[in-house]
Amino acid sequence: MKIVIAVAHADDETLGCFSVLSEHPRNVLVLHATNSAPRDLKYALRAGFLTRASYQAARRREILDALAVLDIGEDQFECLDIADQEAPIEWPRIRARVAESNPDIVYTHTYEGGHPDHDALARALAGLPNVHEFPLYHAHGADLVPHEFIDGAPERTVQLTAAQQAVKRKMLACFRSQQRVIAGFPIAHELFRPMRAYDFANPPHEGQLYYERRKLGWTWLEWRAATA
Repeated sequence: MKIVIAVAHADDETLGCFSVLSEHPRNVLVLHATNSAPRDLKYALRAGFLTRASYQAARRREILDALAVLDIGEDQFECLDIADQEAPIEWPRIRARVAESNPDIVYTHTYEGGHPDHDALARALAGLPNVHEFPLYHAHGADLVPHEFIDGAPERTVQLTAAQQAVKRKMLACFRSQQRVIAGFPIAHELFRPMRAYDFANPPHEGQLYYERRKLGWTWLEWRAATA
């Protein structure tokens, strides 16, 4: 069985799909849409890097180190090298690459308003066969809601054992530049379901989206125009 885990950034696959990675280490292709480095230098500086190139290189090392914990090799990793925060304008390319890989099952982001790139993956892969989705974070009803679907309805909940949680922590520790962000996520469970049939002409929830609140490069109206 060929499994594609198609996500926006380094660490998304571990936060949302560790259970899939650990159960099927020989059968997965981890596909990153972006290189995890925004063009705005402030993100590199905030993480302790002087250039965007050095930040991008570090982010690639981090994901390869994390996958190595499960003996998943570099040949099972692919990056489309889109700049972080630019996946919305590249969604047809993302869709084409996943379709071309002819997977038996795909795991990707749900449509939740957490990050414009996450939602771009949902837009890109909607309607392809055998696509399953997982949540990472949104701002519906709170400032930040991690690891919950907006409508609260997973089809499958994976409860990680203590031993599994220890391995997941080891993988997450490899993302050295992202520890401040990762610390806010629970790791004891993961949620999955077949991708819903979303209406991308409407926002994922009422009110301000998380990426609008945090000024992550897009408003929802801009996102909608780019992905229409």
